[in-house]
Amino acid sequence: MIATELDVNAARLSHLRWEADLEKAVNGEGPDEPLKGHEDCDLGTWIYGTGLGRYGKLGAVWQLKTAHKRFHHMAEETLSACAAGKPERAAETMAAVRKLSGEILFLLTSLELDVIEAAMTGPQPKDILSRLTRALLPRPRPHSIISIQTLGEASSGRHTLNVTGARLVHLKWIRDLQMAFRGHGKAMRAQPSDECSLGIWIHGTAMKELGATTALKNLDTVHKQFHREVDQVISSLNHGRLRTADEAYEEALALSGEIITLLTRLQVDLADSQVLSVGTSSL
Repeated sequence: MIATELDVNAARLSHLRWEADLEKAVNGEGPDEPLKGHEDCDLGTWIYGTGLGRYGKLGAVWQLKTAHKRFHHMAEETLSACAAGKPERAAETMAAVRKLSGEILFLLTSLELDVIEAAMTGPQPKDILSRLTRALLPRPRPHSIISIQTLGEASSGRHTLNVTGARLVHLKWIRDLQMAFRGHGKAMRAQPSDECSLGIWIHGTAMKELGATTALKNLDTVHKQFHREVDQVISSLNHGRLRTADEAYEEALALSGEIITLLTRLQVDLADSQVLSVGTSSL
C-alpha cells in the first residue's frame, strides 16, 4: 500500500528509536533483529510512493532519499558487525548511523519548512481547471510556527513548548541568514537567546518543572551558542566582513541541526509531559 501522507513527527521518532535499538545491540544489551529495508519502512514507502512525485522539485526530498538509504545501509552494517563479533567495526558504523540520523531529522524539518513557505508564497493558478485541481489534490497540513503557549492560567507563567514550531523557527533563522547575505544583514536584527521562545521556555517552565537535567543543559548551551553565531553573522555582514560572516553562518547551520536533534530527543523523553506539545505535521 502506497503511503500518500507522511506523519513527519512519527518518522522522526521511529528513526531515533532505531538508532537507540542499534546502540543497545552494539553494547550487547538488546536483540540484533534485522531492520526493514530503506524502501520498506514508513518513511521509505512514502519517499518512493508519494514524496518524490509530490515534492520532486524540492532539493530536500532528494537529499532525504539519499541520507535515508545510507542510514539503513549503515544500520545493516552495524548489525552485521555485531553478529560477526567485530566491536570496533560496529562502533565505527554506529557513529555513521548517529550522523545520518541527525541528517534525516534535519532534512525532514527542512522539507516541512519548504512546504510551509511554498504554501505561503505560492502563486494562485489563473485558470479555473488548475484551481480546481489544486483544490482537490491532497495538500500538506503544515504546523503553525508558534513555539510556546500559556499552560493553565495566563498569570501562571507556565508555558508548553510546541516542539514542532521550535524546530521550524530555528531552521527559519538559517534561511533568513542566507537572505541576509544579499542585503548585507541590514534588514535583520539578531535576537538574544533569552528573548527567543525556546530560551524563555528552557529558563522558565522547563527548568522549574523538570530540573536542570543533562538534556536541558545541553540544549541550553547549544541554543545560546546558536544565537551568538546568528548575531555574529549579522554584525559581520553590517561591517563588510564576509569571511567572518560565512564562518559564523556555517557554525549556526551546524548548531541548528543540533537543536533539531536535541529537541526531538527531548520529545521522546517528555512524551507524557504537559510542558511540551507536538501537534500534527503531515507531508
